[in-house]
Amino acid sequence: MGVRSARKIHRDTKIPLSTISYQLKKLRTQGSLQRRQGQFIRRNSEVTLHELTEKLQNQRKLTVSTSTISRHLDCLEYVNCLPLNTPMLTKEHKERRVEWAKEHLNDDWKATIFTDESSFQLFRNTIRR
Repeated sequence: MGVRSARKIHRDTKIPLSTISYQLKKLRTQGSLQRRQGQFIRRNSEVTLHELTEKLQNQRKLTVSTSTISRHLDCLEYVNCLPLNTPMLTKEHKERRVEWAKEHLNDDWKATIFTDESSFQLFRNTIRR
């Protein structure tokens, strides 16, 4: 069939020109006209399954179970994990840190290499624990 202009498609189908232009732009930028699933989760990565279920039921008037949502999230390769429950610093910890800092205040820090083993993800949580 070949490439046709938006105006030609509009004349043949009577679909509004703005709709055709939008769809052609989407096709050029994304490579397909498929829905981009998981957008809400990418924007709100800390939302729970129950909150997601409520949102679908209230805003979209859909009846869907949490297990269905969980299954779809698995297909989108989302990993659910709970943050580690770490205790806050105690008064003794803080005092010992200040002591250590005062002891090492005049050390030659130019010769020290600082390393950090933490890993951070900006978008998708792909770290397996």
